[in-house]
Amino acid sequence: MAKILIIDDDGIVRDALTVFLTRAGHETTAVVDGVNGLLVFKNNHPDLVILDRDLPSLSGSEVLAGIMAAAPGTRVIILTGYDNPEDADQYLKSGAASFLSKADGLSNVLTEIEKLLGASPKTTAAPEQSGSPGGKLPLSSAGGGRILIVDDDDSIRAVLSRFLISEGYSAFSVADGKAALAFVEREETDLVLLDIYMPVMNGVEVLKELREKRPEIDVLMITGNADEEVARDCLKDGAFDYIAKPVNLAALNTLIRARLLVRRKTH
Repeated sequence: MAKILIIDDDGIVRDALTVFLTRAGHETTAVVDGVNGLLVFKNNHPDLVILDRDLPSLSGSEVLAGIMAAAPGTRVIILTGYDNPEDADQYLKSGAASFLSKADGLSNVLTEIEKLLGASPKTTAAPEQSGSPGGKLPLSSAGGGRILIVDDDDSIRAVLSRFLISEGYSAFSVADGKAALAFVEREETDLVLLDIYMPVMNGVEVLKELREKRPEIDVLMITGNADEEVARDCLKDGAFDYIAKPVNLAALNTLIRARLLVRRKTH
């Protein structure tokens, strides 16, 4: 099957595509913004890219231009909520293979992927090879990465801890925001999985304090479906992404691996 990169700042879209494509046997990586999308693309050279048009840090057209410069002929599906026919023509002329509307649902995306993967790419050019053998996203250079889970639900902390340890990470957990801030002050931490609603100190408050005092730590928000808008605001406050409960563990692992790859390349 294929390696597919999803670049979209909509957490629901990323999670849904990751689940469907993983079930279909594909290897997926998902990132939330254009800068990290290009970095992961150049280091993981996927077979196909699903690219949102409206992204933080770089626009979809800028990301597409970067992809085409690095690997002409890469199959790129533009997936957007703003489906102007004139824009579609511009993207297709710039090298995109398809231009699809989110309003038409994700089933069209899956159908288009099957069609494109059955076709040969325009050229055999590929980005310069880097990263680990086989194109797998490597874990951080410091073992598997040190991850702190912050959630007031004992069962969620237990499930996430077991899963992360099984994937080669060092996992730690605390039950509230104040304990999280105390932990990162005394322990080296690469990434924090941070629940939004907790007693003592909520996740939004913790995120803001982490951005101020420990900006080098990456933060991934954990949210209930009713908290989608709050989670989006957290991206503006410095979180690199968010994932909804119940947490899809495969999608979570993809997000963490992609982010730790970015850390390794930029630190």
